[in-house]
Amino acid sequence: MALKVSRTRNPDLIRGIGKYSRSKMYHKRGLWAIKAKKGRAFSSHEAKPKTPTPAKKPSKCYPSEDIKKPLLNKRKPQPTKLRSSITPSTVLILLAGRFMGKRVVFLKQLPSGLLLVTGNLTQGLLHQTAAGSGRGGC
Repeated sequence: MALKVSRTRNPDLIRGIGKYSRSKMYHKRGLWAIKAKKGRAFSSHEAKPKTPTPAKKPSKCYPSEDIKKPLLNKRKPQPTKLRSSITPSTVLILLAGRFMGKRVVFLKQLPSGLLLVTGNLTQGLLHQTAAGSGRGGC
């Protein structure tokens, strides 16, 4: 007995992409005729009632009692301490980031630890930078 080989109406160009579009296949399969015969709507099936799932059984394996609890992290982040030579109006040179190599003027240190600087940073007035990214003071 020979096996029946099914051929698709929409051959694949590459795996997952058919030769014909969705609307072309709608007409090729004759869905427009089926829809016209059924009064402009496809037949729909009633949803089957879901079978109730059994209650979840408790696990047969229990963890041993010697599981270590992770230690609490008691460290509180504090802002970076600045060098004593960095005072407001000190000229700094940025060493990292987008504005690397730019000279800036230090204004103040923000509570988060970032430095508030100003200078010719593409005509921006103020800029925040990390405390470890300057030279000649940082």
